[in-house]
Amino acid sequence: MGVLIAAFLLFVAGSQVQGQLRRNAAVQPVAEATQGAAFVSLGMRYETDVRFPLSGLQGDLTSAPYIHLAYSLSDRSVFEVRGTAWQMLSVKSSQENPAVLLDPGVADGSTADVGDFELSFSFLPVGSPSGFSAGAHIVSKLPNTDETKGIGPNTTDVTIAGLFSWGAQNWRATGWIGVGILEAPIKSFEQNDVLSYAVEWLYRMNEHLRVAVGARGRTSTRGVVPLGTEDLGEFLASGEWKIGQLLLDVGFGHGFTQNSSDWLLEGGMTWVLAR
Repeated sequence: MGVLIAAFLLFVAGSQVQGQLRRNAAVQPVAEATQGAAFVSLGMRYETDVRFPLSGLQGDLTSAPYIHLAYSLSDRSVFEVRGTAWQMLSVKSSQENPAVLLDPGVADGSTADVGDFELSFSFLPVGSPSGFSAGAHIVSKLPNTDETKGIGPNTTDVTIAGLFSWGAQNWRATGWIGVGILEAPIKSFEQNDVLSYAVEWLYRMNEHLRVAVGARGRTSTRGVVPLGTEDLGEFLASGEWKIGQLLLDVGFGHGFTQNSSDWLLEGGMTWVLAR
């Protein structure tokens, strides 16, 4: 992953200044991206009462640094790399006889691991940037976590979705809906096909301040859900302030499924790359 990030930075080193793309957006405002738009961002995230059915653990999760790289390959197309370099769970409760054999260190009351990274490509070839546009969103999650640490399934997942956008001068609504193909962590040759979705409304208050509200998640289409592929979902609200080439953001959210975090708080900074 370190090699991938280094290659990305070299690739975008000559990018034009662009502040339209957003760090950790529920849905990237692809319709507003122009060729050469790029950023590198770092952030952190704190979540309360996160549940991990595969390991039987529940607790508060701290993730930092959250790394997000984005580059617009052409007008209205964006390639992204995002993920967590380190995460720690403060264990509040655990269950006997979990589905995976946990590392002995988990018994000390906390556990830490590298987070998952994902690669995504979004494009909107149909329609007008100032009105309605449509395209596709493709995501591949890489299996970086160690399931014995209790906070990751160590699986490869793929999402293929239709992407839609509608906007005007000061606002834009963007969303995608499609199929997520999730590898079952403890059963070979089994997967769970879920309905994956995300939507976000972005409003520009002035040239420096933007606010957004949205939601993202997944819903299983099966009656019996393979362990580790349960429903997830969260509401999000955030604000972003631009200072020169630097973007500062803060956000909060609330999970609305059984295994999502109860509450979350996040923030970060983004460097807009220039020539």
